[in-house]
This record gives sequence, C-alpha cells and structure tokens, in this order.
Amino acid sequence: MEEYPALSIAYYLKELFRDFYRTDGYNEAKERLEEWIQLAKQSPFASFQEAANTLERWKEPILSYFLCPYTNARIEGTNHKIKNIKRRAYGYRNRERFRLRVFLECTGNTTGSQAA
Repeated sequence: MEEYPALSIAYYLKELFRDFYRTDGYNEAKERLEEWIQLAKQSPFASFQEAANTLERWKEPILSYFLCPYTNARIEGTNHKIKNIKRRAYGYRNRERFRLRVFLECTGNTTGSQAA
C-alpha cells in the first residue's frame, strides 16, 4: 500500500465506513459518521466527496437505524425474487402456477400453503 498512497486512502475510507455500521450505539455512530464525512470530503476522490455530501443530507435517517435496527431488506429481497421469477418465465398465463412458483422459490414449500 505504501507504493500507492491514493489506493491506501481509498481503502482506509472504505474500512472506516464498514466500521461505522459495526458500532453499538447512536452517539458513537453519530461521531463515526461525522468523522467519515469530514475525511471523505478532504479526500482526493470525487466519488468519496459525493458520497459524503449524500450521507450528510441523509444523516438523521441513517442514524435512526442505531435507535431501531430494523430494515425492510428481507421484504425487498422477496420482491426482487418475485420480479425475477416473472422475468425468467416471460409472464405466466396461469395465475395459480405463478403463485406456486413463488411459494417454491421463496419458501421451499411445494404445496403453496402456509405452514403454521
């Protein structure tokens, strides 16, 4: 890394950002995010500077994750799977077969009924 100082800076910023999401509390996360934003703004990379500006605009919603660490990622992933099923099949003419395919790929259940 000493041979490529620019790469070293980019790697450091990337790792620092990953560490930000590993913090435990809101206050520590806020400090780390603000530190990252300042460092990224001072970096020689336009992409990090743009990311810093975006994170600064969205700071409060991002930090709210540390107050209530829940996301809708699982639902978004399921929606993405369903869209891919439709895409691969070029549409389904039979609605029941589409429903069964969704159940199979999203739950592994071949009967289409929800287990209790």
